[in-house]
Amino acid sequence: MTFKSEIVGTATILHVHGTMTAAAGERGLREIVRQAVADGVRTVIVNMADATAIDSSGVSDLASAHMILANSGGMLKLCGLSKKLHDIFGVTRLDTVFDIHETEADAVASVDTANRSTP
Repeated sequence: MTFKSEIVGTATILHVHGTMTAAAGERGLREIVRQAVADGVRTVIVNMADATAIDSSGVSDLASAHMILANSGGMLKLCGLSKKLHDIFGVTRLDTVFDIHETEADAVASVDTANRSTP
């Protein structure tokens, strides 16, 4: 698994490439999010359009990233899930835990809307 990072507006977008599994062995999502929070980032969007698979370790990484951001007053958003990943998140009811958007543009727009409604 590899990540490509970019900043769009007030959000950091992480593009996931490959499998989000324990065997992936690359720099983990938790580490990347911890560093982003230390750098002042409060919104991370994980674009999973190029994620080919996820296992319990990958889900755990997403949950940890969600908690790291929430504890710092931030938010984690997911986008670009394949039908297979949507189904997995639906069956496991993780779609009620994570803020999931169809497209990256939708996720970015939701950040802008949240920022406008915050005093």
